[in-house]
Amino acid sequence: MSLDDVSHPEFIAKSSAMAGAFTPERYAHLLSLLPTPERFTELNSRLEANYPAVLKGDPEKVKEFEADRKAVNCDFSVIVGLARVVAIKDATVPESLGLGHVTEKTAGATAPLSTPHGFKVIFDPKGRLFASVTKVPGAKGYQVWACDGDPSIEANWKLIASSTSCKGIAIIGLNRAKFNVLKIRAMRGKSASPWSNWVSLDSNS
Repeated sequence: MSLDDVSHPEFIAKSSAMAGAFTPERYAHLLSLLPTPERFTELNSRLEANYPAVLKGDPEKVKEFEADRKAVNCDFSVIVGLARVVAIKDATVPESLGLGHVTEKTAGATAPLSTPHGFKVIFDPKGRLFASVTKVPGAKGYQVWACDGDPSIEANWKLIASSTSCKGIAIIGLNRAKFNVLKIRAMRGKSASPWSNWVSLDSNS
């Protein structure tokens, strides 16, 4: 989860919440869940040692082997996941573990997202606001941002809706007493399209 696409106030709120939750006790607990080199080496050694007996069909060794294999698979997955996470700070870590160079799965293989077209907002019979836009090829989701101040100031914009669909995106949280400007962009992972046209809503719409 990244905070790249949230507004400054939301960024601060989420960061503050994490600061409160990420206590020394929680940190110690997280570390306790990570495999140690000693544990992983021991499990792997037992796998190798028991495999000949498994081939011979020894029931006890088969049972022990399957338990160790499950434990190794769990720890292996944790180590791989950890390596990919810390690659954000040190890209050499995955390679040092023989995992290769970590890149975005679609890097260099997928065309950039195009600019969304046909962005519009409508009110349903109950006065609820919904947004829609023409589907953007390759998009996995859409973000609607709103501004009730000077739209030329980035800090005035805030994310108000996210959806995996390009139709029927519910818009809530707007101050209807103010003049609002909305825009939308398509998303694919951390990749974002250019912004759409702006749509304005008069106060008390």
